[in-house]
Amino acid sequence: MILGGVELVGDDGPARDVVVSASRIARVTEACAADRSRDGPRVELPGALVFPGLINSHDHLEFNLYPPLGHAHYGDYVEWGEDIHRRDRDLIARIERVPRRDRLRWGALKNLLCGVTTVAQHGDAPGDVRGLNVGIPRATWIHSVRQGRRWRWKLNTLVDGSPYVVHVGEGTSLGARREIDQLLRWNLFRRPLVAVHAIAMRADQAARFRAVVWCPVSNEFLYGVTADVASLAPRTMVLFGTDSTLSADWNLWSHLRHARALAVLDDRALFDAVTQTAARAWERPDIGAIRAGLTADVVVAKKKGHAAATNRWDGFFAVEPEDILLVLRGGAVVLADASVDLPFPAGPSSVLRIGGREKRVAEDVPDLLARIEACGVESNLPIAPGTLLSSDGDPSME
Repeated sequence: MILGGVELVGDDGPARDVVVSASRIARVTEACAADRSRDGPRVELPGALVFPGLINSHDHLEFNLYPPLGHAHYGDYVEWGEDIHRRDRDLIARIERVPRRDRLRWGALKNLLCGVTTVAQHGDAPGDVRGLNVGIPRATWIHSVRQGRRWRWKLNTLVDGSPYVVHVGEGTSLGARREIDQLLRWNLFRRPLVAVHAIAMRADQAARFRAVVWCPVSNEFLYGVTADVASLAPRTMVLFGTDSTLSADWNLWSHLRHARALAVLDDRALFDAVTQTAARAWERPDIGAIRAGLTADVVVAKKKGHAAATNRWDGFFAVEPEDILLVLRGGAVVLADASVDLPFPAGPSSVLRIGGREKRVAEDVPDLLARIEACGVESNLPIAPGTLLSSDGDPSME
């Protein structure tokens, strides 16, 4: 497959052809240099942006049917949790009636529509997320210091070499500040730690973490403030996450634009926080860049409006889900705009409309919506479902 005439985000060079062979990026060449007879069908995408499949470094996939729940700015996550379980218990009970597998599928769909191919899904054993159309990095997931069951045992007994991921410093309270040092004291074997939120974290503490995951939209909604990323970034890797719709908008692109407006990371660093820096933190050297030999997690998006006449950074940060033309995961098509004619892998797929654009996705969206609505829960994504398709692309007769 040849993705023809695309512009690489972060590269000011001329348009390129990206050649995908099986699950890998085979070559990145000058435009029109790829050989159809050797490299397969050519998809002309002149002037479109190409970038690696995005890495959302913090989400709870099963919590993405919720509206944002919060009635004040809280001191920390403990106070927030107690408040919503008191005030919103009926809503929580209704959404929890949706089978967990369906809620996981819905969270994966939310991410896929935004061009995310890898999600750091906090809290699942590998079997819980098998078969979703986003990848999940290996990690040991610990909820938190104050609410994580057996967190000391997990931190100091389980050993598989992957990162240990903890909600920590989530809030402005004394408890949120103290728990960071408590976690560090109990990290007896110096496990690689990834801190989620880190609002209360100091720079000297950050130096003892592999990475922090910045979720500014979620943080500001719940606590009125976010992490001091300007002081943390020189001491550790900064990754980017959306959190779930319990505390934030579904659209990752609006999160990125908000983060850009805060001007604490430059464009390259913010882009890297959802691509190559995240890949390094999650020990996935095969993803996070458009480069020969890497896994073909690739997104192509249309440039639009003023961004088309300015630089590629402006074009990237102006993207909306409806602008995404193609998403490949491991070389397989998992989302395609109606204007892009490429075969999907075997399995269910369906058509939906978003922002006036028709997309085909590797998910049985009509079935998923029906299962959710049967539990008395409505869709919270701005999509209109279309037709279930068979694996060959024809409307299903089922």
